[in-house]
Amino acid sequence: MLFGNKELIFDKPLVMGIINITTDSFSDGGKFISNNLTSEFDLRKIIKEIDFLEKSGASFIDIGAESTRPGYSPISTQEELDRLIPVLELISETKSIISIDTRKPEVMKEVLKFPIGLINDVSGLTSISGKKLVKNHNVPICVMHNSRDRTKSLEEDIDSFFKAQINQLTIFGINEQNIILDPGFGYDKTFEENKKLLFDFDYSQYKNKILIGLSRKGFLKKLFNEAKIEDIDEKSAIASIIAAENGANILRVHNVAKLSNKLEN
Repeated sequence: MLFGNKELIFDKPLVMGIINITTDSFSDGGKFISNNLTSEFDLRKIIKEIDFLEKSGASFIDIGAESTRPGYSPISTQEELDRLIPVLELISETKSIISIDTRKPEVMKEVLKFPIGLINDVSGLTSISGKKLVKNHNVPICVMHNSRDRTKSLEEDIDSFFKAQINQLTIFGINEQNIILDPGFGYDKTFEENKKLLFDFDYSQYKNKILIGLSRKGFLKKLFNEAKIEDIDEKSAIASIIAAENGANILRVHNVAKLSNKLEN
């Protein structure tokens, strides 16, 4: 599958590392702040982390500048770009596919001036201008299920959302092969629903690639209580592998090295 000018072969699950250039992401907000006295971000720390994720086995690096956690504080388009652009100017030689996690078409327009391989939109690419950008740049897009329709079973809801997204985007002219689907673990879902999505959902039924974001999600703490596993990254890696065994193709995690080691062994 082509991501910009780079091609990836999905003969095994691929790992996506996470870079959050934020102050308030649920797990690692503020990780790249220069110091406690300022809200400026340290570019050297960010570039070093991107290099580390790549060397640890990340096929993708997903860079976001606005938190999407529950209760997040929205930031302006300009602030989001001010966080992203300096990083993008320094990573043109990165071998991993660069993914940009954004919901704003204005941000998509500016970052697509760089060699971006994927747009990861947790809002489902609802705007016309966003659809036009994705179509015109022929860039893969990941759309996520983020709101439950409780008149339907979980399986019916996810399946109808996926099919509706594929239908709407392809009618608009977006290449069906460029549409990646994300069931949205933790987004408007109960513990039991997250559990069912992990253990009982057959992701291999879809032709489209499936991206799974399980890293450090709150429900994992309860899920693995009986197993006496304390490390949240260990839980994240185990859960990601379970999802991969059920057909997931892209596994999005904070701790790339831990998951990569498990996938190799």
